Amino acid sequence: MLQHHSVKHRRSCVTAFSMALLGIALSGCVSAEERQYRDANTCQSFGAPYGSRAYTNCMLEQQARRDNAQRESLEQTRLTQEIARNAQDMADRARWERCGRDPGRRECRR
Repeated sequence: MLQHHSVKHRRSCVTAFSMALLGIALSGCVSAEERQYRDANTCQSFGAPYGSRAYTNCMLEQQARRDNAQRESLEQTRLTQEIARNAQDMADRARWERCGRDPGRRECRR
């Protein structure tokens, strides 16, 4: 027999699942020192000597790229959560409408 959970329970499951995905994604992150080392190597490979204005600008551009990527990732996560919430709301609304038309349905029993 199927068990039906409340909307609140389903939403908390969606939120927990989304947070788990975010945690998995962030577990692949590197430390701040490793990031700085990589950025420094990138800027020096572009021909910007350490301490120069070009080096400083390059390091700032590297940080801006990383910030933009993180912002886009967070926005994508937010949109995914919103889509999941909307889908759950639509499914719940459809179930309530079916139950309103035919209260004897198995999914309508509690």
